[in-house]
Amino acid sequence: MPELPEVETVRRRIARLVTGKMITGVRVRRSDVVGYPTVSKFRSALRGRVIVQTGRRGKYLIFYLSDGRLLVIHLRLSGHLRVIAMTGVARYERIRLELSNGTALVFVEPRALGRVYLLTSGEIGRVLKGLSRMGLEPIDPGFDAEYLSRMLKQRRVMIKSVLLDQRVCAGVGNIYSDEALFRAGILPNRPANSLSRDEVEGLVRALKTVIRDGIRWLGTTMSDGRYLLPDGSRGKFQEKLLVVNRAGQACQVCQHQIARIKIGNRSSYFCPKCQH
Repeated sequence: MPELPEVETVRRRIARLVTGKMITGVRVRRSDVVGYPTVSKFRSALRGRVIVQTGRRGKYLIFYLSDGRLLVIHLRLSGHLRVIAMTGVARYERIRLELSNGTALVFVEPRALGRVYLLTSGEIGRVLKGLSRMGLEPIDPGFDAEYLSRMLKQRRVMIKSVLLDQRVCAGVGNIYSDEALFRAGILPNRPANSLSRDEVEGLVRALKTVIRDGIRWLGTTMSDGRYLLPDGSRGKFQEKLLVVNRAGQACQVCQHQIARIKIGNRSSYFCPKCQH
């Protein structure tokens, strides 16, 4: 699913197109995509509201509305947002917000796994527990060796599993955890509490670097095209990946063959020689 760099890229591209625009109409093409409230309340509450600001928390996109409510979008596995002409049509369009400037913000989701929520800040803890319990993002200034050491202490699970835990590393998913672990020289199946202080410091640096690079290169679009920018173009960070989807290929550092294992039903890529 889109991770922090992809969602942040979408937010930046969408922000300049929708901020200050009024929602004049709402079309729900598939009702189960509306996670909260009911579809009828969702439609009526959005009409006439102005999108004041855009934000992001972890993998969630947040639109701040003029009545104080939040429109929260979770892209999940294959969702993405497009801004198109009002008369335009997008394949797999699930939600359409018609805007006052003659364009439409559409939520496209081929697998219909993504969700949209309209709620107040006070409802987040009840409706979106994952959002309310989220830990720090790697690019947060407070995400340092002290923080990560505290999160890893006495945890015997694999370090890769901890990095995927949104209560620890908000916004990190399969791609960026593998790339960060490679850059830090740490095997993904190492027990989390086995990392030395130096290794934790190196992992923090690697996480910050890989997330920032992902944002810089507009996110990662794999061959299945699950993540696209709002204009339909592709990200570029897939061209910078060092281990992900490179099983059987030579490591670009040591020439050893990249390996793949399953951790929590997810593929994990690593170099057996560079990582320990």
